[in-house]
Amino acid sequence: MKNKDVALKILVELCRLLIGVVFIFSGFVKAVDPVGGAIKIGEYLASFGLDMLQPFTVLLSFNLSAIEFALGVCMLLGVYRRYVSFLVLVFMVFMTPLTLYLALFDPVSDCGCFGDALVITNWETFFKNIVLSLAAIVTFIYNQRLFQCFTYRVYWFVALYAYLFGVGFAYYNYNHLPVIDFRPYKVGANIPQLMEMPEGAPQDEYKYTFVYEKDGVKKEFSLEDYPANDSSWTFVESKTELVKKGYQPPVAA
Repeated sequence: MKNKDVALKILVELCRLLIGVVFIFSGFVKAVDPVGGAIKIGEYLASFGLDMLQPFTVLLSFNLSAIEFALGVCMLLGVYRRYVSFLVLVFMVFMTPLTLYLALFDPVSDCGCFGDALVITNWETFFKNIVLSLAAIVTFIYNQRLFQCFTYRVYWFVALYAYLFGVGFAYYNYNHLPVIDFRPYKVGANIPQLMEMPEGAPQDEYKYTFVYEKDGVKKEFSLEDYPANDSSWTFVESKTELVKKGYQPPVAA
């Protein structure tokens, strides 16, 4: 029984650390570039037909980064354990199905969850959220087992300070160059060099399909076997499909 309690305690604390670190990192890198976050939120709104909210993208960007940062700090320090674990669970319940939709239908190129600091695919984002959702369930069920650094009297100060720090940090970066610029075209970068394609870099690979028709029947052919010299076939259309993405320069030409 004692070994079981120890194992459970270790599991709960690992989940606390995972959620705390990921949320702090996510909120921090979003606050580094709140304008980029606003642009990404604008892409989300446009893809879901919510263009009436476009004027609020900067405000949403500020608050999203600050809320994530504050939740991460509170989770890491064991502040308001019951409420914070519940809010994290609600956050993941909303975000996980959303990222599944993004992975399936690809309305935006990437989720932007880690800004420009770490760009991951929509499927990678979904699997990341599955892990975080499981961790959120554990911390919510066993919230009273979570480690806490402060007494209840100072909880409000820690939570409020973390949120205001997130807002203030985002506001500073909004009015100045980012304190840490993760973008490839940051100050001091050699833009022409970053636009070059290195020698021997992998190229995009495509699959070409040709549709021909004969006697009212359409058939697809590959580049190797299409009936180029057979006049009995009539060309209908061609299709191009990207099979493998090649090297992409940090700065697009």
